[in-house]
Amino acid sequence: MNEDEKAVFDILKKQTPIDLNDLKTQSGLSNKKWDKTIKGLTKLNVAKVSKTDDGLFVELVK
Repeated sequence: MNEDEKAVFDILKKQTPIDLNDLKTQSGLSNKKWDKTIKGLTKLNVAKVSKTDDGLFVELVK
């Protein structure tokens, strides 16, 4: 994991699932870095993005 992925992973460890927009805001990453980071975490099977009636959520994969 790179530094951005570790930072987002640490946020997820404290709160999972979390609203995608809240996580993005908390991460403080630019749109480009955010996109690369969340794709990296899902590719590593560490996190997954789920769509529900309430919106998009990111959670740790157990």
